[in-house]
Amino acid sequence: METYVRLGLLLVWFASALSASLTFVHMWQLSAYQWGGYWRWLKERAGDAYQKFLWVMPTLFLWLWWGPWVSYAVAACYLVTLWRARLRKGAKKPLKVTSRVVRLLATLVLLLALVGWGASRLWESPRLFLIVLGTGFLLVSLLVPLADLINRPLQRAIEAVYLRDAKRRLASMPGLVVLGVTGSYGKTSTKFFLQRLLSARYNTLMTPESYNTPMGVVRTVREQLRATHEVFVCEMGARHVGDIRRLCGIVRPRFGVITAVGPQHLESFHTLENVVATKFELADSLPDDGVLFANWDSGEIRGRAARARTVRYGVAGAAGDAEMQYTARDVRADTRGLSFCVAAPDGTQQAFTTALIGRHNVENITAAVAVAHHMGIPLKELAPLVRGLTPAPHRLQLRPGPELIYIDDAFNANPEGAAAALEALAGFDGVRMLVTPGFVELGERQEACHEALGRQAAAVCDFVALVGARQTEAIARGLRAAGFAPERLCVAPDLAAALAAVRAFSAGGRMKYVLLENDLPDQY
Repeated sequence: METYVRLGLLLVWFASALSASLTFVHMWQLSAYQWGGYWRWLKERAGDAYQKFLWVMPTLFLWLWWGPWVSYAVAACYLVTLWRARLRKGAKKPLKVTSRVVRLLATLVLLLALVGWGASRLWESPRLFLIVLGTGFLLVSLLVPLADLINRPLQRAIEAVYLRDAKRRLASMPGLVVLGVTGSYGKTSTKFFLQRLLSARYNTLMTPESYNTPMGVVRTVREQLRATHEVFVCEMGARHVGDIRRLCGIVRPRFGVITAVGPQHLESFHTLENVVATKFELADSLPDDGVLFANWDSGEIRGRAARARTVRYGVAGAAGDAEMQYTARDVRADTRGLSFCVAAPDGTQQAFTTALIGRHNVENITAAVAVAHHMGIPLKELAPLVRGLTPAPHRLQLRPGPELIYIDDAFNANPEGAAAALEALAGFDGVRMLVTPGFVELGERQEACHEALGRQAAAVCDFVALVGARQTEAIARGLRAAGFAPERLCVAPDLAAALAAVRAFSAGGRMKYVLLENDLPDQY
């Protein structure tokens, strides 16, 4: 009997620890398998994750002193409560069961089995037995990165195989023109526009969605690149100094576009100068016959010398517009879209119109026009293509409804992009509303950026719903400092509650325009 009790206790503990570990594996994956983001989540949110499993240790104690049936009843009640809570709130981006996650879970199972075996050796001392199990349970959050660390040599070996295969495929296509696109913001939209414009003459592949990491790019090359492709547009993301150089070492771009540079991921970059230097790793990696297309409207780019030949583009009227080769003029922006004229260095000019909203999209489109024109497509041929452009997913994407229109800018996570989105919102005639959790990973500048966002929102919005009280405290302070009426401000615990507040707000029969600015993933 004693053996069965011991085995039952260990099985309950093992199942509970493994179930809890799925939450930590999920957060480890969302943190890009990196300690910095995961440790921040542990400090801020790990208590919530453990709270769901508080029933485990009391249940074990009840088993020891009152028998198994009482502990069964307590465990069943907790599990029902847990399941109902799970039904109420699902993950925005669920755990993706990749080969890496399967290997991680296998190693984690071995580590938990090791802890369980160690505890079983202390069965003669129930207190020590429970102390070991309880400590092991509390350390599950740390066992996840430990399991990944154990697997790292194998993971690196697998990635090296994939990397060599991707490089071999690229090397086998010497005629392929690779175009790298990077920037703190605007790179995904510019990538989508480039793919549409270049496809008029070239068989063009782009990295899908927001694939902009080395393994995302490698996966695109291995799974989607075909011998018939002529141009590969590669989005390049970065969180650390050297990330862009590593991506360039994989795809070896001939052309590069730097869309804009601003404060982003400052927790890992530490300084804005590091952000700028990392983006310019693209310019440093271009070959002797390569060309860099640089947004001369961006203050952090303008005037910075690059080793590569540089084609400068931007909007007339900005500082340094006399130095631009491709200049957008006569810009008109309203709720129906954009119209502007682009002058090229060969003296040709062309008027463009598009249903895209947001004045900043003029810069993104001008970048794509400049590259396409440089690659031999006349401006006149580009005009109908620009007219047919659609927004990249979650970048100022209009989603009409019967009583309100969402302006989905959920993938925008930087101060400059948010200011541009608010400018676009200001053009709509109706009740203007903002839903946002603010920004993340801005380090010491985050509070000042949030206060500025609050003041900007107060000048545009009739109603603001902030997601998360602690995260948005500085935004609310900025709103109040700008005289925003308290009854028009809602601080909601989550996105669902914020959207409910938006729907409940009385618009007096007018159309509601709701800007969804940044939607933080589950680890924030």
